Amino acid sequence: MDKAVRIGVLLAVVCSTPFTEAQEQNTLPAGDRPRFPRVIVSSQASSDSAITIPPATSFSIDLKNNKYSEGPDGLDFETWIKNASALNGLESPNIRPWHIVIHYEKYDEDGDNDDSGTFEEFWAAPDKYKRIYKSESFNQTDYATSKGLFRLGNRQWPKLVQLEVRSEVVAPFLYAASLHGFHARKWNRTFSGQNLQCVVLEQNSGISDPTQYCFQPNTSVLRYTRGEFWHQIVYNDIETFQGRSIAREVDVTDGGKRYLELRVEKLEAIANLLDSDFLPAPGATGPLGDRISGVRLRPLKTVNPEWPGSSAGKRIEVSVEIVIGKDGSVIAAHAVSGPPEYFKICEKAARKWTFPVYRVIDKPVEVEQEVSFGHF
Repeated sequence: MDKAVRIGVLLAVVCSTPFTEAQEQNTLPAGDRPRFPRVIVSSQASSDSAITIPPATSFSIDLKNNKYSEGPDGLDFETWIKNASALNGLESPNIRPWHIVIHYEKYDEDGDNDDSGTFEEFWAAPDKYKRIYKSESFNQTDYATSKGLFRLGNRQWPKLVQLEVRSEVVAPFLYAASLHGFHARKWNRTFSGQNLQCVVLEQNSGISDPTQYCFQPNTSVLRYTRGEFWHQIVYNDIETFQGRSIAREVDVTDGGKRYLELRVEKLEAIANLLDSDFLPAPGATGPLGDRISGVRLRPLKTVNPEWPGSSAGKRIEVSVEIVIGKDGSVIAAHAVSGPPEYFKICEKAARKWTFPVYRVIDKPVEVEQEVSFGHF
């Protein structure tokens, strides 16, 4: 079976409440911390009160056509993601200026701590914020202004793990919001004897994606996410901030092994907003953004290579570096690994892909990233 690409995802599973009915159930006074059971990823239950989710080590691929059917459990995907995003995290159109500090610890495959640091953000508007990364390997401050993005410190764009530090707390629905052409329906699940109300996101055909977003029953509070591949994220120590749920403790596992631990050290509203706090510091370069790397866009359209007859029975994997243009089309493709005899057909297929337009402070930019083709 041909597998178009590891990052070309076409099915997601999401757990939540029926958001159109539960939007007002999560409006607690600022600073309140509801007493919810702790969520953990483990092969064994730690206590009767914890919600224990088994480690993810596999997922199925479903290529059946016409999978989606409307019914009483159907939900509008765009409405669902809009409501879920408005009630969790800090990215919402009507939120007031805020300041957050997140400490993180990253672990390698052997469980050893191989990186740690802090992420700090002062946010006033989509084009007025300051983001600060500090660690032994990466130190950077970005200033968003009406004239564009300016940068002090490391010139390269943050890596995926650094971006995840921010997104898991500030924008936990960033991935779901990148999906296009999906349908949604409710679905119920049970973890360690506790029920969760769920929503499944589907297309009429495509490669399955194991992503799940799970919510505390009868609320809109995010508690668990099954990410791409083997990533699982749990959200604990929930605080209500400006009517939104924020997890002060976020733990990410990879195939059941701890991968990333995030702890919110400070979360506060900015009472006295000073424009001078957002001005680029001396030595900052910019405006930036004509071409970036470090982000991963999900394709809107994929095309498989035209594998020759000589490939029958062979296991082939080819990685292609591409440049996505400002209109979402692929403007360059260069194979970098795999059997050289299949480079050209994979490059040709990659050039036919299309992606959503990526913007930096509302300005379209080019994106460098890698895609993989497989023949099995």
